Amino acid sequence: MRIAVFVENRNGVGLASEIMKAPGAEAHSFHLVTADRDGDVAGWIEQEAAARFDGLEAHNLFQVDEALSGAEFLEEVGRRMRAFTDLERIDRLVFFNDQSQRGRRVAGELGRTLPLILVQDGHLDFHFKKTGTGLRDQNWYYGSSSPAAVCVWGPATAHHLMFRSADADAPVHITGALGHSDDPLLLRAARSTTHRHAKRPGEPLRIVVLDQPLSDQSKLSRNEHRKQLTEVCAALAAFGEVEIKPHPSTLRGHLDWLRTLPDVTVLDESALLEAEALDGYDLAITFFSTTYLQTLRAGTPLILFSPPALNIVFPTINHPLLRNVGTVGELADVAAELRRTGKFAANVHGEPVEHFLTFHDEVPARVLRRIEEAEVPVERPAPRWSAPAEGARARLSRAESALRAVEGRLNRPRSLAVLGLGFSYVTGVAIPVLTYTQALLAQSPVDIRYLDLGVYTRTEDVLADLGGAEVVLINSLAPFWRSPLANELAEALHAMGRSVVLYAHETEYVMNFEGEQHALRHAEMLKVLPKIKVLCVSAAQADMFRQLGVSEPVVVYNTVPLDTHRARARRTPGERPRIVMVGSMQDRKGLDLFSRVAELAYAQGLPWRFAWIGHKTWRIAPTTLLSDRIEWMGALSRDRVREELAASDVFFLSSVDDPMPLSVVEAVQQRLRTVTYHRVGSREVLDGVPGYRSFGQYTPEAALEALRQVLDEEVSEEEYQDVEELFGISAFTARMTTALNLAGPEDARRTVAAGDEAGAQEPDGGTAYAEGPFSAVLSRHGKYLAEDFTRHFTKGRQDDALRVGTEILRRRQPVDVLIGMAEIRASRGNVDEACRLLSAAAIAGGDRGRVWSEISRVAGDLGPRGKSIRQLARREAIRIDLANRSARLLKSD
Repeated sequence: MRIAVFVENRNGVGLASEIMKAPGAEAHSFHLVTADRDGDVAGWIEQEAAARFDGLEAHNLFQVDEALSGAEFLEEVGRRMRAFTDLERIDRLVFFNDQSQRGRRVAGELGRTLPLILVQDGHLDFHFKKTGTGLRDQNWYYGSSSPAAVCVWGPATAHHLMFRSADADAPVHITGALGHSDDPLLLRAARSTTHRHAKRPGEPLRIVVLDQPLSDQSKLSRNEHRKQLTEVCAALAAFGEVEIKPHPSTLRGHLDWLRTLPDVTVLDESALLEAEALDGYDLAITFFSTTYLQTLRAGTPLILFSPPALNIVFPTINHPLLRNVGTVGELADVAAELRRTGKFAANVHGEPVEHFLTFHDEVPARVLRRIEEAEVPVERPAPRWSAPAEGARARLSRAESALRAVEGRLNRPRSLAVLGLGFSYVTGVAIPVLTYTQALLAQSPVDIRYLDLGVYTRTEDVLADLGGAEVVLINSLAPFWRSPLANELAEALHAMGRSVVLYAHETEYVMNFEGEQHALRHAEMLKVLPKIKVLCVSAAQADMFRQLGVSEPVVVYNTVPLDTHRARARRTPGERPRIVMVGSMQDRKGLDLFSRVAELAYAQGLPWRFAWIGHKTWRIAPTTLLSDRIEWMGALSRDRVREELAASDVFFLSSVDDPMPLSVVEAVQQRLRTVTYHRVGSREVLDGVPGYRSFGQYTPEAALEALRQVLDEEVSEEEYQDVEELFGISAFTARMTTALNLAGPEDARRTVAAGDEAGAQEPDGGTAYAEGPFSAVLSRHGKYLAEDFTRHFTKGRQDDALRVGTEILRRRQPVDVLIGMAEIRASRGNVDEACRLLSAAAIAGGDRGRVWSEISRVAGDLGPRGKSIRQLARREAIRIDLANRSARLLKSD
């Protein structure tokens, strides 16, 4: 097979070399192709190719300095690529960006005649402060050219691409990242819960700013980009030595400007800063970049800086080496704490790294297999959310038009905070909500924040970080039992009139167990539940909550991540049927029952094989039987679990209690016969479906009989498909979004189509869904806040001074902070707030004469209302001064 690889930068050459190292790659002929008229890019690619390949040269479709305008050059890219593939008889073309100027032309020219395989080469899962036509980065549209296959890093990107496609079997494959996913050093760093400390506290830091060509990419204006860099470097210079590493594609004009910055060392833009080089720095700063993978390897703390004017936002990842900030002041606070204490103030909330990067071996082999299997798509899929044609819109009836007009006036909430005790794919409790929020981000203009309640010690701090969240979703009942704040927080949010929703996963068995373990908190929770909306995973669970006083629980079921191209189980069982269970090894999952069924089947001479997939826990009683007739396989990767399910004949869920197990949904997706206990939630949706059986008595004999029956019947493809669609991500997303009353895809489309009628559009066409504190990063909690306040106040960073000052006032009320904040409020015309702060200062401690003098000074900026305050303050200052003089005279006598 003749495979062409279209590369636009050095990184593409590196990825091509990874693919060519895959087992079996030697059977193919590879051709490296680029398109460059100016010569710089082609030169870099030739150097990289010479370093990585033995005899393989990069072919440039253009002559350097060829007499073509920019527009003519782009028009020629597709045509010349067509000529090249015809001449070389290319069978497949691999490329890494279908939305770059060149990549878009290649995809448009070849997409209908040659299999194109798109391979993700950088982080794509960015969020946006504003959405709307022309406001998102080009990465948002990645993969929209309908290539034959797309190989992505992780589930977040896969979900994003799948939800934009109308194709029921979207050609998206989670292969992992070439050079990253199979790196044990990165895996160890990504899952680390600690980080190395900097030098001894108080020593100057060595800081590197990893710049990006934001103005060249139209993400920031040139003036704004330079303004932000100037402020960042000036703020960081107070804490140590600052170096700037320009991006290799930075234009000469910007490089020349960088060298004019004072007290900054500008590094060579062409040199690559890999993990080894980054290890020498105490702190790194960038805007949004895949460089976080290198800083993780190096163990170097990284700040991801999203200034107010930058629309694109790097997602918040919960890791001790990563921190998201939204202002220069916040950036300075983190750097100051690192220098003072040697400790990095990292994100304590956010998503797991595994949301964006799947770790496993043999990534090149997986990518090569997709290249070999790719075929030209039969037809281009239509967009899932296509706006109606003008003619169709014009033919709406009067009633439909009236309804559309009312819908256009709705302003649904566009910010969601998800509260839980950690978010990862390790346990099933977080999987549905993580899957939902990624689907929501892919479809809807909603700002989403993940907050780990376990890191807080005060309810006031949680409320402050929830300041801009319109809807608060609490994931599971576990926070109410394990956090001392959850009950008080829910009560406070309810009293404030906020929308609070609980997404429950627990059943009566867990409720009883936790109620005994945490009796007081459980009693408090029972008082809170009737005051909030409760979402349930099954009807039986909803009935349980009704008995607890919840008036209208909503059954939304749940969902699982979408694995494309799943292998199906065989339709007819083999001579030795294989029966499998997936779940952690604990008594609640039915270890004893599963073992006794295996022993009973063996005693009756049945040729059945039993296997259990899942890690062993401490929740196993001494009397629990662990049968030797079972293959105890331990914990397996998600891919391996899927393979084992496909190689089995029955999924036997032996759990005594499970509200709506995700493992059953996965078994249904693979058309695997399924048996569960009668009280498990799966029976609600599978009862009566051929291929499913439940047993009413929790005994080995009843379970064995159910297994006999299900092995004798054929799975109903039609009804299994119906159940699969019920738990599908699209259907679940629609149910959750409706239950939460959040803005959905229709709201996003209506905003763009209806313009002013939608009532939620900003002058520049963006959607103002995440204004205020919620769109920034989480507030900082720590020591030295007074010092930070003084630094911001003296440098004129009023927003940052107010942010830190508010944090201080939640703990105590130092008079200098009160006066300083009052001065800022007065300068902004916020008279009421300024007066309130001055009143607090008047009754605070400290040097009373100086306090009244400061109050008098600030009151002078309050206009007519401040006149009386100023007069009072001056009188008090004079009175205190006279009293102090008298006291000194009396003392001298």
